[in-house]
Amino acid sequence: MNKVSFMVISIIMLLTACQTANSDAITLEEVLASFEKQQLSLKESKASDQSILGKKLNSVKPSSYELTGKKLFIYIYDSTKEREKALEEFLTKTAAANLVSYHYYEVKNVSIFYVHELDRRLKVEADDEIQGVLRDLNKK
Repeated sequence: MNKVSFMVISIIMLLTACQTANSDAITLEEVLASFEKQQLSLKESKASDQSILGKKLNSVKPSSYELTGKKLFIYIYDSTKEREKALEEFLTKTAAANLVSYHYYEVKNVSIFYVHELDRRLKVEADDEIQGVLRDLNKK
């Protein structure tokens, strides 16, 4: 009887270990493909060490790109809950900071910061296309 119990427990543990954390989670590759689908050309870049934008949030370092000559940071989390924790962390860290203008986008487990540095009252050039990326990703 002990061998049977051990085998059942072993099989359950093996099956549990093989499951992904979140089957609805979006990958960086899917995000990049959606940008390409919207005909938005991203150029890999390096995040500045001097700005909170581009730093680790909730232990996740972003992938850094340029879009229309402006910084774009893509954070991929394991879950929506982890993304929400990261946003709380960001808001806490920047509550008293004087940041450059940016737009924040989110979908499922993904956060995107687009640092456009424009007056917040002006329409951001790539906003409609980035919204299209989010709509595309939300279908997955």
